[in-house]
Amino acid sequence: TFPGNLAASAREGVRHTVEGAQLVLEKRMTGDRRYRSGAFASSRSFRHGRFEADIRAARGSGLVTGFFLHRAGPRQEIDIELTGDDPCSMLVNVYFNPGDDGAELGFGYRGSPCRIDLDFDATTEVHRYAIDWRPDRIIWFVDNRPVHERGGWDPTPIPHLPMRLHANLWAPRSQEVAGRLDERVLPSSAWFRNISIWHG
Repeated sequence: TFPGNLAASAREGVRHTVEGAQLVLEKRMTGDRRYRSGAFASSRSFRHGRFEADIRAARGSGLVTGFFLHRAGPRQEIDIELTGDDPCSMLVNVYFNPGDDGAELGFGYRGSPCRIDLDFDATTEVHRYAIDWRPDRIIWFVDNRPVHERGGWDPTPIPHLPMRLHANLWAPRSQEVAGRLDERVLPSSAWFRNISIWHG
């Protein structure tokens, strides 16, 4: 897990069903966290490529279904986040720190979130989401349709180091991200299937 997450990730939070990989966030004390959830990640890192998955997001205020690329040292990240308090939109973001592999200084760290309106409820239907990460730009897709693009250094530089692909269901400590966590909706689940990676 990470400091901003109210839930701890555990193997028991990932279940395999006919609908795909089910990540379940529930009220269950795990370590020092009041909630337990699931997450998974690629075993290898990638430098650029297209990353896709069919996703049905978790329903409920205070929950975030994430599909993203991430690395530490220096931290860089490209996000798709589906928030349970606003299921008819998605949040895209890029984080960047300069430096070569292994750099620990976070002097250039910054994010640039942007909310994209969807014409459906991401918690009731499965849709295909994609990140197309190239050396000079990032394009986000929903159902094979481009919905947002970033290029160059404005507003955030394009990550340039290899990253792993991640999926998670988490509960932010900050209510600004996804609203206040409503325990009445727990347990809540997100589903991922048909994950595809084209890299090069």
